[in-house]
Amino acid sequence: MGVLTRENDPMGAAIWDHYTAAGKHLITVKTDIAEDEELSPEYLFRDFSQMPDIEQTALKKSKGHVLDVGAGAGSHALWLQEKGLTVTAIDISPYACQTMEERGVRDVRLQDVMQLEDEQFDTILLLMNGLGIAGTPDGLNLLLKHLKTLLRPGGQILADSADLLYLFTDEEGEIWVDLNSDTYYGQVEYRLSYREVKGNPFNWLFIDRETLTDIAQENDLQVIEMIEGSQHDYLTVLKNI
Repeated sequence: MGVLTRENDPMGAAIWDHYTAAGKHLITVKTDIAEDEELSPEYLFRDFSQMPDIEQTALKKSKGHVLDVGAGAGSHALWLQEKGLTVTAIDISPYACQTMEERGVRDVRLQDVMQLEDEQFDTILLLMNGLGIAGTPDGLNLLLKHLKTLLRPGGQILADSADLLYLFTDEEGEIWVDLNSDTYYGQVEYRLSYREVKGNPFNWLFIDRETLTDIAQENDLQVIEMIEGSQHDYLTVLKNI
């Protein structure tokens, strides 16, 4: 996806405004599969007790030097720091990175994870559907291939996603989406806006468990666990073998 500019960073602008008390405006979320929604940036500043169970589980399972990918406002990184872990927090949003630095995250980098090289970590964290950055199943294959190069031997990837098949299944259990289509049903186009800041459209991936397992195994990553969430979501634990 590449690093954003401030002019095309609606999510980051909302994070910065919320942190600096510059406003209580909402982020408008447009997709090609559902009606428009609004997101409060306050949600990105929640503390550990307010996080979903699978996020809490992922944080508790984190160990060693942690790479927090798409770290946002830094809530996960700050909790891990408080527990004594070393955290490198990266994001493509300049506003988000500025916010994290102001909040006390020690190692913040404005960087696309696909451009990160020559470092290795014990845990790579991708939360809030962090695998979505892959955009497509082929993109997920490239992402996991690259993340493996950033993992120490025995290191782990902790990531959550969701299977969107329920959106295309009627009350009788009939599936009305073409599962053999060239476009994967969990590939969603997003466009975000915040006040006058409008972002460019981008693909975001929601991956089913079986497809994720297949792609992980193709990249010599072992699926250790898949922990069910409460909203058709799940946490996966992948180990570098």
